[in-house]
Amino acid sequence: MLLFVIDAGTTTSRIRLTDGKNVLASAKRQVGARDVAITGDKRVLEQALKECVDELLLENRLSLAQIDAVFASGMISSNMGLYEIPHLEAPVNLEQLASKLVVQSFPGLSDKPVIFIPGVKTGFDAVTELEDKDMMRGEEAEIFGYLNSLGENKNDDILFMHYGSHHKCIQLIHGGITKCRTSITGELMTAVAQHTILKSSLLPLEEVVPEIEWVKKGLHVAHRSGFGRVLFSTRVLDTMEQRSSQEVSSLFLGALLSLDLKLVEEMITEQTNRIVLYGKALFPSVFEPVLREVYPELQVEVISEEISDLLSAEGAASIYQQYAK
Repeated sequence: MLLFVIDAGTTTSRIRLTDGKNVLASAKRQVGARDVAITGDKRVLEQALKECVDELLLENRLSLAQIDAVFASGMISSNMGLYEIPHLEAPVNLEQLASKLVVQSFPGLSDKPVIFIPGVKTGFDAVTELEDKDMMRGEEAEIFGYLNSLGENKNDDILFMHYGSHHKCIQLIHGGITKCRTSITGELMTAVAQHTILKSSLLPLEEVVPEIEWVKKGLHVAHRSGFGRVLFSTRVLDTMEQRSSQEVSSLFLGALLSLDLKLVEEMITEQTNRIVLYGKALFPSVFEPVLREVYPELQVEVISEEISDLLSAEGAASIYQQYAK
């Protein structure tokens, strides 16, 4: 079995070549749903994906006829993607997701049709409050990719925290997605760090080496005085107390983590025994010790950024195997 798996997010799109067990190759472009929103033209995404397909075929000496299927998940199925597909209503398990795949042709992308994995929405019944309504596109494939590794424990009650442009807390009960909560934390971090008065006080993200005591201080100030106040406190540390850039940036991370901790507080239940942190590496590395302190009874697992990058391909392979039965 050979699959192309498209994972198109807000800012980046990737195509991975997988044999169902291993990712054999990948190609990516810094184009995503945000580019479609800005330009108003879906062709910018279609062209980027075609370049990825051509690159993978050429570098791996393959023809399109050798590819069994082309799968797609993520923002590619949103109104800012290639083809909009309605979300499925939670709860959703692997079998239900595989039964609702959508097939669509895009000659400008590939001669093979694209099989879309629908997103999932939660909390949209008649009596639900606005704060309980949420949705995901892409994380559902990643989650079912991870569950394969759990064996007999795949039906445990689990919380997932996904770290990307958005931070998303997702609840699973008995192997099915039941609820989620999303914060635009990743985009908010970029906006504050690059486009506010705090820019001169904060290190570039790739230079931050978090100091956990200052991360906790940021959490503490956010809890007592609010998110806006702790953000400004980073400037106080920098200009008035001449603290190091690492200390100031760590306080800033703590402020952002206060948003994640709130998501977990809203989602955790007495039956939850595991929380899985995955995606971009920085936030899991500082959130893990915080969670272990706040929830000592909880099993906390961190999936590396490298393995996180492969989860959508593993999930697509699992969904394809269920779909092909």
